[in-house]
This record gives sequence, structure tokens and C-alpha cells, in this order.
Amino acid sequence: MEIKRQQEVVEAFHYDMRTQDMEEVATDLRVGFSPIESTDENYPKENSIIAARLEFRLVFEEYLLSGSVSQINHIINHKIETQEDISQEEVDELVSPLFDIVQRMAYEITEIALDKPGIQLNFQSAAE
Repeated sequence: MEIKRQQEVVEAFHYDMRTQDMEEVATDLRVGFSPIESTDENYPKENSIIAARLEFRLVFEEYLLSGSVSQINHIINHKIETQEDISQEEVDELVSPLFDIVQRMAYEITEIALDKPGIQLNFQSAAE
């Protein structure tokens, strides 16, 4: 699958120290896709535009990381209109830059906030 990607967008990123009075929360990852119709009448009909979004809440003993990142993707010569038009492997390929940016931000922020080496996240795809 050939993908032309636009820049990732960090919509929100939060680092929160956990306190004793904080309610119990669980780690949560949500991946979403939205097809986008091109407003350009010359946009190739055989291509697709897909907005990918990752919302995350990562719970650790001392802190909580949460936020959302997104990216617009142009899929070349592959029409995607329904979920059945895309395989799990292709989904993993589409969202991998979003997981990468969360990993990078988590490492940098925790390194600065805790004044020690940052957290190394290791996201696994559903296929692994």
C-alpha cells in the first residue's frame, strides 16, 4: 500500500503526577479512522484520503500520560470506503507513525519530569 502522509498533529499531550486521591483509571488506547472526501475535483478517484487518530491514556505507578495525535493519509491507487477495504496489516501501517510520536513524547517528557532516563514504551500490533 502506497501512502503519502501529511505531518502528524499532536492535538493534546498531558503528563499528570498521580496522587493518592486520584481515582483508579486504566490504560486505554483507541484508534479511529475517518474517510475524507477531497474538495479538489482533480483528485484521483482511485485514491483515498483517510484521517487516522490515536487517543491514549497510559497509566503508570507515579504518573499518567494521555492525549491524542492524528494524521491525514493519502492512499494511492486503493479505494477505501468501508472497514472491509483495509486489512489489519494496512491498519497497523497507517497508525504506526502515531504510535511512534507517542513513544518519542513519552520518553522525552518523563525524562525531563523525573530527571532520570525516560520511559521506553513498546506498542505491539494486534498481529504480533
